[in-house]
Amino acid sequence: MSEPASPTPDDAPFGDPGRVIFHEKLVPGAGMWIFVALTGVASFAVGAPINIPIAIVAGIIVAATLGLILYSSSPVLEVTEDSLQVGRAHIEREFVGEVEVFRGENARIACGPAADGRAFMNFRPWVSPVARIHITDPADPTPYWLTNSRRPEEFALALGSDPAEQTVRTPLIDQPVAETDEEEAP
Repeated sequence: MSEPASPTPDDAPFGDPGRVIFHEKLVPGAGMWIFVALTGVASFAVGAPINIPIAIVAGIIVAATLGLILYSSSPVLEVTEDSLQVGRAHIEREFVGEVEVFRGENARIACGPAADGRAFMNFRPWVSPVARIHITDPADPTPYWLTNSRRPEEFALALGSDPAEQTVRTPLIDQPVAETDEEEAP
C-alpha cells in the first residue's frame, strides 16, 4: 500500500504550519470550580429527600456536565510563527500590529467604556488582565482584538512586543465625559 499524500497548503488547517510560540487555554479559576462543586451539592440536596442514591448520581452528573461544558468551551490563545488564534478566530501574523497590555482598572476600562464596538472581543470573567492586539489588515474592518490572558506580557512578547515597554506603557484610558443638558448659570 502507498502512504497517504501529505496535505497540500489548501488541505492544511489554518495555523498548522509553524512552531507554537505561545499557548494558553483560559480555563476557569478555582472560584468557578468551587461553584461547579456547589452546584453538584445543591442538586444532591434537591433530590435527597426523594431518593438518596438517585440524588448522588444526579449531583455527580450535574457537576460533571457543568465542569465539562466550562472546560471544553474555554478558548485557546495560540501564537505560531505564521498565525494567531484567539478562540475560534484566526489571523495571519503579518496582519498583527502593536500589542498593548492592561491590568486592573485599565483592563476594566479597555473592555468597557473605551472599547470599540467593531473590535473582536474574547472575555472570560475569571481572567482579568487584557491584551489588545491591533489588526493591520486594510481589508478587515476590525480595528483590534481584545482578549483576556493570565500571562499577557508573555503573549505580547510572542507577538513581537517588548515586555519592558509594556510595563511602562500601560496607559490609563480616559473615560468618555458624559455631556449634561444643564445650562451654566451666569
